[in-house]
Amino acid sequence: MAFDEELLYTVSETSRVRFTGIETEAARYDFGFVYTQQFMGKVLVVCMQTGQSALLDLHALEEPRQLYPMLGINLNDTEHVAEFLRLCFVEKTQASEEIDTRKNVSVFL
Repeated sequence: MAFDEELLYTVSETSRVRFTGIETEAARYDFGFVYTQQFMGKVLVVCMQTGQSALLDLHALEEPRQLYPMLGINLNDTEHVAEFLRLCFVEKTQASEEIDTRKNVSVFL
């Protein structure tokens, strides 16, 4: 392959992807969430309106104004969107724990 010296890595995995949208007083936001084993537990969040994406976790949402430059969110909507993203990340954590529990149960059956 001609790109052997430039290729840093290639990883294939089956990831969970979720699409959801919310509406604020000022705008509508449609997001894609890629839950992956890559990126040290962070979620790849894509804003469909702006085409911008960011790797986020709960810690990144502690300062909601970061969403303005990272995802192109309206500055007035950053608090509302950050709260929505927190809920999505908590659901992701709970879903992961349920999957782990099911894996453990199947081992004992």
